[in-house]
Amino acid sequence: MTNVIPLHRHIDRQWQAYVDALRRAEQSLSIQDGIAAGKAWRAWLNLFMTADQRNFLDGPGKE
Repeated sequence: MTNVIPLHRHIDRQWQAYVDALRRAEQSLSIQDGIAAGKAWRAWLNLFMTADQRNFLDGPGKE
């Protein structure tokens, strides 16, 4: 058996993590939950960005 996860499954998991975090934030209206949803959104975007794009968003000194 291999430890390779099909790409679509990884994408689906990241999307579901974002959706769950967003719903939690909308339900609770908590700043902490909103921040968590933002981080989940960024993790989702990271799947589709180049390293240069990620570095640009992270800002100087975070590479």
